[in-house]
Amino acid sequence: MRTETLEHQRHELDGGAPPTRALGLVALLVATVALGFAIHVHNGEYTPLAMGLVTAALILTIVGVIEPRLRAIESHGDSLLRIVLGAGLTLQFFAVFVSWPAGDDQQILGRFNHGLYLYIVGVAGLVTLLGYLDLPSMRRWWFPTLLLVQSLLGFWMIRSSPSPHIDVWVFQENAPIALLSGGNPYAMTFPDIYHSMEPGHQQVYGNGLVKDDRLQFGFPYPPLSLVLSTIAVRIAQDARYAQAVALTLAGLLVGYARPGRLAKFAAVLLLFTPRALNILGRAWTEPFVVLFLAATIFCACWRLRWLLPVAFGLLLASKQYLVLAVPLSFLLVPGFDWRKGASWRAWLVLLISAGAIAAIVTLPLALRDWHAFWHSTVTVQQMAPFRWDALSYLVWLGLNFDSKYTAWVWLAFVMVVPAMLLAVWKGRRSPAGFALTLAVIYLPFIAFNKQAFCNYYFFVIGCVCCALAATAPADLHEIRS
Repeated sequence: MRTETLEHQRHELDGGAPPTRALGLVALLVATVALGFAIHVHNGEYTPLAMGLVTAALILTIVGVIEPRLRAIESHGDSLLRIVLGAGLTLQFFAVFVSWPAGDDQQILGRFNHGLYLYIVGVAGLVTLLGYLDLPSMRRWWFPTLLLVQSLLGFWMIRSSPSPHIDVWVFQENAPIALLSGGNPYAMTFPDIYHSMEPGHQQVYGNGLVKDDRLQFGFPYPPLSLVLSTIAVRIAQDARYAQAVALTLAGLLVGYARPGRLAKFAAVLLLFTPRALNILGRAWTEPFVVLFLAATIFCACWRLRWLLPVAFGLLLASKQYLVLAVPLSFLLVPGFDWRKGASWRAWLVLLISAGAIAAIVTLPLALRDWHAFWHSTVTVQQMAPFRWDALSYLVWLGLNFDSKYTAWVWLAFVMVVPAMLLAVWKGRRSPAGFALTLAVIYLPFIAFNKQAFCNYYFFVIGCVCCALAATAPADLHEIRS
């Protein structure tokens, strides 16, 4: 009786959508771990193994959407889910423990730091184990404790790697300084730290975007990212502190998106995916994106309707590629029905409100010099060259068949069409359905793109973890077989 009541309550919260079956949860768990190891194999760059793991993750996310009813799986849903979750957590913590979080071109200061890193990761693993064992004395405290330990690990990464060799770091450090001094970060230039125009060096930027070893464009990310980085530079002299806080807050919101332990373990899978520290240490902005995605899902799950447009608007304003999320936002409207005018009105109100929020945080800086802003944030992305180190099917096609296939960048957009159709056909009208269909759309879009790297796949991991958390039962043993 208790289980049926919980299922009914979750059914109501999800706007009348049927509860997720055990197979769907298992598929999403395996997809999360597979994608995490895909970007762990070679720091998010192409290898056949990594490409195979991306393929497995793509198939499994589709299974998570369709959720076929296989009795052999459903009859053992509780035990299977526990085994898969335990195995996934074990693999991830083992990888985090034995692998160095920095990239090949990134120095970590001090031998003592290695021991400190192992100690903090060990504590995090122990706390997670206590949560998994469900000890009564730790039931309330294990997850907040883990968030504290994870934040310390993020701060350790920043302190231990003061100057990563990556252009994102150059952007994130110099643009806030320009903004604080009254300049326009979108109209400035940056040094080309890769010397990409010199003979024998890989072309990193589009034709005409480098002159005299300087990049001919300004800050390449939206103003929301710039403002958050500027706050961190002003307070702590390092933009990555804002990203570290964002990552921890994202874990907090994912973990409390629904009552029970599975949502918290979804947050653990996100925070301790093997390359999470590498993403933070190299100053990629995806922690901001995942934070606002988690905030959107949290508000939708807890019926904080007045905050949902704010969270969704900030999500749209956090990265250029989030424009693809706009047509999927109908899934955030509870019980959306194409035949009902009330559903359309609710969707329209959400879009207008979120659009207003996105405009408020974007336009003040963008309108200072619209041409420079558009050139830096849009044109530069369009002119970006094909990268042979990208974790992309185009690289696989070029290496195994013909290099002409590397020009098929239109495939990334073509793949969005069937993914969108699947979202409309099978996507649940719920926060979990929104997060999961984002993963189904963005995973092939990234995997068929000319530049597909660690940070983009991390966003997809965030989508899957949010979907897991939003569909989590009240507890692991309360999944109905």
